[in-house]
Amino acid sequence: MGKRRQYTRKEVRFRSRADGSRSPEEAFDGHMAIGRVLYDQQLFKEALVCFKRACELQPTDVRPHFRAGNCYHVIGEFKHAKEEFVLAFDAAEAGGNQWGYLLPQIHVNLGISLEGEGMVISACEHYREAAILCPTHFRALKLLGSGLLGVGEYKAAVKALEEAIYMKNDYADAHCDLASALHAIGDDENAIKEFQKAIDLKPGHIDALYNLGGLYMDMGRYQRASEVYTRVLGVWPNHWRAQLNKAVSLLGAGETEEAKKALKEALKMTNRIELYDAIAHLKQLHKKKLKGKGNGDDGFIVVEPSRFKPCGDKTTIRQELVTALNIRTFQRTTRLTRCDVDLLKREMNENETPLMYSGNGLPEKSIRKASLEVVLRRLLSFLKPETFIGAVKAINLKILTVLDETESGRVDLGMFFAILAPICGGSPDKRKRVAYDSLLWRPVTEQAGNGQVKKIDVLHYIKLLRQIYIPSQGASELLEIHGDTDTSLVSFTEFVTMFDDPDWGFGIMSTLLRLETSDRNRHGKQSCSVCRYPIIGSRFKEIKSGFSLCSQCYSEGKVPPSFKHDEYRFKEYVKESDAMKDKCLWFSKSSSGTTTNL
Repeated sequence: MGKRRQYTRKEVRFRSRADGSRSPEEAFDGHMAIGRVLYDQQLFKEALVCFKRACELQPTDVRPHFRAGNCYHVIGEFKHAKEEFVLAFDAAEAGGNQWGYLLPQIHVNLGISLEGEGMVISACEHYREAAILCPTHFRALKLLGSGLLGVGEYKAAVKALEEAIYMKNDYADAHCDLASALHAIGDDENAIKEFQKAIDLKPGHIDALYNLGGLYMDMGRYQRASEVYTRVLGVWPNHWRAQLNKAVSLLGAGETEEAKKALKEALKMTNRIELYDAIAHLKQLHKKKLKGKGNGDDGFIVVEPSRFKPCGDKTTIRQELVTALNIRTFQRTTRLTRCDVDLLKREMNENETPLMYSGNGLPEKSIRKASLEVVLRRLLSFLKPETFIGAVKAINLKILTVLDETESGRVDLGMFFAILAPICGGSPDKRKRVAYDSLLWRPVTEQAGNGQVKKIDVLHYIKLLRQIYIPSQGASELLEIHGDTDTSLVSFTEFVTMFDDPDWGFGIMSTLLRLETSDRNRHGKQSCSVCRYPIIGSRFKEIKSGFSLCSQCYSEGKVPPSFKHDEYRFKEYVKESDAMKDKCLWFSKSSSGTTTNL
């Protein structure tokens, strides 16, 4: 504190002298020199004052904007950092070749600031531009690879990271991210080698150690995974996720007592509800083991879908629940249920999207993925940057890869809104209305007139909807079966009928709505007979044998091995509220839930 106070007094005197210089040029040089000294002494806020004053004296000079952006970034004000780097970029372009040497670094730093706000796709565009301007810029290539990895572009990430390592072989962070990308595309053996290279270069590399532990877990090498997580905890003793994963790996290795100790240590670090569920799960396993006395009654058997029969039409069919659970997982990852569908309508009404011409000569309101990321940031403005990155990755992998099959980097915005509408927040009628309005908003439907959409466009939309959200059934042959030359018009009422069709539409939406309202409800001390976790959401009770399954085990067709029947008949029960702790009501066909697994 004394050092900072001392520098502040001197800074004020020196700044006064700089302002009293004979010319603006001398004052500019003085403020820049003072700012650089303060920055080197890590007095970033004080340095920022000097650089901002230099910006006022010479607004078209690149250097003060660039250095002010660096100061803002260090103190965590990414928005202001981005603004300064944009000003530096504009000044550099206006100055011609004079500032050409700085352009790659401006792109890199602007990209880093965008990443700080969660805008990874936009950041990748700047990293790519920096690598084009300076092909030997290995850091730009590494950042590009890491960014592509972060949004799920795994093959492109591998290529960029391999190029970065080719230029700088001792780049530990690049080896670590390359390993993660290799694991994502299924090349686990080479991924292990790359993780090991990163650890050899930097023995305390937390990310490499932690991710290597996860890789061993995925491969079923639980003992090795627990050893790696122990190394992580040796470097970072309060890493609760490593402690939790160590417990899981010990459990996988059959060391139940050690797993229980590790779980209790994780519980001391954080009071997350998953840990309470995990401890309850271990207790259930322990009781079952004592009761079974080694009679081989542990585990489960998987039953064919045809042998699972719903008791009446008020129990969700197993195959339906599988699809609905997958969509619900996507909703949780993206937080789209917290995005009211009205926001999509507002986005269409209030923001202009330029027309582009597609390969078939028709105009589209298509935008680049980086611009779409900006739209998503407005829609999901309540998310923290790191959570937003995860949401964009999930959307990119599930939706954008389908909408951009040609990998042009552009997406039909109207179709994108129509795809999002059914899984956003709001009533079902409102979601369908916005989906219809999104199709109506697309320029290719302008010829329809009278507020109606061409049937061919609706069929194409439903085909994409099913391809994205119900991939287990494959891409629907909707256009071929119903005719791909039908130019008739579809009203909103007719659209709803097509949308709700259980065989060719998106009839799964009714099951999804039930999940949204019930999948956090707990059934007191009721636990699943297979996974032994407390049942959350719907409980599926087998009528003949009396055992109960959680939604996840029911959807996967798992039953206790002691109950082997040719056919299983299930009733679905949903715990409606805390006021009905001892009662279970079974809902209509679409009510269901999911479990929270470790």
